[in-house]
Amino acid sequence: MTTEVAPFGVDPSRNVRATVSQASVERAFAILLAVFAIGFGAVNVTTVLNQQRFLDVTGGVVLPVALAAAFMLVGVSVFVPRLVQPAQIVTALLFLVVLVVWPFTVERPLVGQQPWPWFICNVGTVAAAMGFATWRAVVYTAVVPVVYAVIRLTPAGGDAGVLRAVVDGVFIGILGGAALALIVMLRRAAAAVDSAQATAVRRYSHAIREHATEVERIQVDAIVHDSVLTTLLSAARADTPDGRMLSARMARNAIDHLAAAGDTPEDVPPVRLAELRARIAQAVDELAVPVTVRLGAISSRTVPAAVADALASAALQAAVNSVQHAGPTASRWVTVDHTAGVVRIEVGDDGVGFDQAAIPAERLGVRRSILERVASAGGAARIDTAPGSGTRVVLTWPAPGAGEQ
Repeated sequence: MTTEVAPFGVDPSRNVRATVSQASVERAFAILLAVFAIGFGAVNVTTVLNQQRFLDVTGGVVLPVALAAAFMLVGVSVFVPRLVQPAQIVTALLFLVVLVVWPFTVERPLVGQQPWPWFICNVGTVAAAMGFATWRAVVYTAVVPVVYAVIRLTPAGGDAGVLRAVVDGVFIGILGGAALALIVMLRRAAAAVDSAQATAVRRYSHAIREHATEVERIQVDAIVHDSVLTTLLSAARADTPDGRMLSARMARNAIDHLAAAGDTPEDVPPVRLAELRARIAQAVDELAVPVTVRLGAISSRTVPAAVADALASAALQAAVNSVQHAGPTASRWVTVDHTAGVVRIEVGDDGVGFDQAAIPAERLGVRRSILERVASAGGAARIDTAPGSGTRVVLTWPAPGAGEQ
């Protein structure tokens, strides 16, 4: 079974699934923060409960409950995308509030203990890195270690001493800074992938439009040459009743071709090779001189309707050219066969031949009606000729190297 393949491959604008995109990165960030926040919150419940006796109601109940609610909001935002950034911002701001008011909630000094906000410091910095603009996240990541280091110097923070306070602050800063750098880097990489993908799709769409315009131009040029100009030339030369009858038939065919020029081939069923050969045989049988249709080896293979139209029209034009230019004594033949997965049509004569390099650029017969017409259908056309050596026009589909579809 054959299928038609787009000239530039599968359209990338359909069902695009990029491995890395800005949306997929943001979703991964949301999931990681949710796991991070809920996991660290659950692990440190015991620490929070153990420090209740050192704190007032605000520090012992209100702040942990508020942070737990923020962490749950982060978890819910995984399933509600519009809540992702608000949940991240709320978590970051609320943690900073907890850190700033912590000294005012401590009623008894935490001698030798880490304040429980220490264990979730990086939940706050990561949430800020994800939810804030980059410069705000940088400020947040710099402020949190400093605030915590100052708290550690006070009795409310365990009176840890300068060295310990600095080490704790540097530790928070390093982890927060590394997370921020990684997040910014991944976001920029994802944005670059999205931009490159959008550019590729835009350029592909432009190429497809140009290709469609070119194919339509080739088809119109071919119809004008094959049907209209050939009919007019035949009518001008018709000086016998048979000639006039042939011109009338050609005129009817020209009208049919022009009427069908706007039809779309998508709903037209594929054509069997036997039908294609019969179509070519019928067409050349109406020419003014005899053309022998030779029986080549064919199978039950089918070709798309558009391909059959292109091959049949190109073969007929080659036969018309032979009738007009090969000479009155030349013998003419057409062969249709199917070998090794390739449809091959040969239109030949033993007439006068011609020099291909001498064909003027404005002549459409060979270039538009044969070469470009077959190429636009995914095939190839070759003309073997020389002055005094006859002419053979060989049409193949699919084109060599394209493979059978």
